[in-house]
Amino acid sequence: MDQGSGKLPIIACVREAWLFLRDHWRIFIPGAIVAALVSQVGFALMGTSSSGDPGAGLTNVFGYMAAMLPALLASVMFTATVLRKCIRNVFLGPAGLGFGADELRLLAIVAAFACMLIPLGTLVVVIVTATVFSRLAESEGELAALMQDQEAMSEALASALGPAGSIAFSLLMLLLFVAAIYFFTRLFMVNAATLGERRVVMFQTWSWSRGNILNMAAAVLLTWLPAYLIDSLVLEFGFAIIRPLATEANAGIVMVGFNAVVTFVALLVGIPSIVLGAIFYRGLRPADFVAK
Repeated sequence: MDQGSGKLPIIACVREAWLFLRDHWRIFIPGAIVAALVSQVGFALMGTSSSGDPGAGLTNVFGYMAAMLPALLASVMFTATVLRKCIRNVFLGPAGLGFGADELRLLAIVAAFACMLIPLGTLVVVIVTATVFSRLAESEGELAALMQDQEAMSEALASALGPAGSIAFSLLMLLLFVAAIYFFTRLFMVNAATLGERRVVMFQTWSWSRGNILNMAAAVLLTWLPAYLIDSLVLEFGFAIIRPLATEANAGIVMVGFNAVVTFVALLVGIPSIVLGAIFYRGLRPADFVAK
C-alpha cells in the first residue's frame, strides 16, 4: 500500500501481511526458536522453586510476574526482528535477534501502556467486585467456585442483579469491550511507527487512523483469525499427545517443553499481525510527519 493513499484496502492489507510470512518464514525460524526457549526460562525456574505453602499466594503472584519478564523480553525482541526486516529490510545475524535501541524503545512502549492500563483495569475490577461480585457469594471460596462454572455464574448473576441489573451489567461489559477494541485499533501501528521513526511514537499516531478505524479493525481481525485457529489446533492436538506422557514426576518439564513449542508456533503465525502494523504505518503516515 502506498504512503498516504487514504482508505485502507482491507483484503489487500491482509494478503500483504500473510504474503510476507510466506516469503520470509524460513529466516525467522532460528529467532522464533530462541525466543520460545527464552520465554519459558522464568516459568521453568518458578516450577523448580515453587512452594507448597498454601499461604504463599502473594509471593506466587509476584513470582508469576517475575516469570513473565523473560517472555516479555523475548516477545519484544522477536517483534523488533520482524519490524526491522519489514520496514528497513535489515536482519541481524543468523537469528535476527538483538537488544539495542529498537528493543529499548519497544520496552518503553510496553511500560507506558502498563502505566495506563493497569490502574484503569484495577479500578474496573474494584468497581465490578464491589457492585456485582460481592452479591454473588459470601466468601472467596464460593466466588472462585462460581468462576469455574459458567452456567452457575450466569444463574447467580441473573439472580443477584435481577432483569434490569443483568441488562445494565451486559451493556457495561459490551461498552468496555468496544472501548478496548477502539483503543487497541487506533494504537495498533505504535510499534511499527516507533521502529520506523527511530523514536518512541505513541499518541502521535492516533490521528492517522481517522476515517479508517473500521477498515483497520476488520483487517486486524481477518489477519489474526487464521493464526488463532492454528494456535488452537496446536494446543488441542498437543495436549492430546502430551497428556499420556506427563506423570507427577515430569509434569513440570513436559509442560515447559510443550509451552515452548506452542510459543514457537504462535510467534511464527503471529508475524502477519506484526507486519500489518507496518502496513498501516506505511499507508497512513502523513508525508510531512516529524516525530517529536
